Amino acid sequence: MSHVTTLRVKTAPGVRVDAGALLPVPLATLSVAEIERLALPAGNARCVVGDMFAVSRAASAGANDDDATLVIDGDAPWLDHVGAHMTHGHLIVHGTTGEASGFRMAGGTLQIDGDAGHFTACEMRGGRLTVRGHSGDFAAGARAGEMEGMTGGTLTIYGNTGARLADRMRRGLVLVGGDAGEFAASRLVAGTVAVAGRLGAHYAYGMRRGTLLLAQRPERLPPTFKEGGRGFDVFWTLLVRSLASEASETAPFSQWRATRPPALPMRYTGDLAVDGRGEILLVGH
Repeated sequence: MSHVTTLRVKTAPGVRVDAGALLPVPLATLSVAEIERLALPAGNARCVVGDMFAVSRAASAGANDDDATLVIDGDAPWLDHVGAHMTHGHLIVHGTTGEASGFRMAGGTLQIDGDAGHFTACEMRGGRLTVRGHSGDFAAGARAGEMEGMTGGTLTIYGNTGARLADRMRRGLVLVGGDAGEFAASRLVAGTVAVAGRLGAHYAYGMRRGTLLLAQRPERLPPTFKEGGRGFDVFWTLLVRSLASEASETAPFSQWRATRPPALPMRYTGDLAVDGRGEILLVGH
């Protein structure tokens, strides 16, 4: 028998709180009273879970760690590192979260029904992270001084995202249903980034490999990219199949679900300034 643990927001602490210890599987091994007594880092102080949340527990039909579920009910923009380092289980947030949600997440599922702050899925390694609202800067990117951003997993953002989306990303899939800020897919090493909306300036800057898939033609293409020809039919068929298995059946991602591949997109390769072998695919050309 597995458990669903619910933390309902009752009092905002007035400081930023590190939620890294609030993970589905570890909390499933604790009683409600033990969870209420947990102290979370909050700057130079600590905040007790029971002072911020009303804690409850219900049984579920799951039989292993992968079925353990944690629900955070309510807006908590002051709660950072939600789902950080998560490896198993399900974490659902019925509201907003703070910064670094899903930081170095390696497995399981994290669903945020509202907005997420900066550094969402920063250095993510695996699992699935879904943001139903907007996200801040550096989603799927790297922290300052680090050489790798996202290296695995799937990040889906239904709204807009800020600057430096997928900066230094090395592997994985990122789907953005809205707009992306400046420097999207900058210094991309590998992986696939798909954006349904508009892009800010300097997208694909320093791109070395990987794919940037665009549903709307941007106002201008980077001068360091050149038209890359048409000989990629097999790759396009496989990419569309992959997106069909990942993308939602509802807008804004339904355009990337197809029973047969749509017409080949326009393909541009670069960034030639770094001898890059990346590609920009324009579906809506």
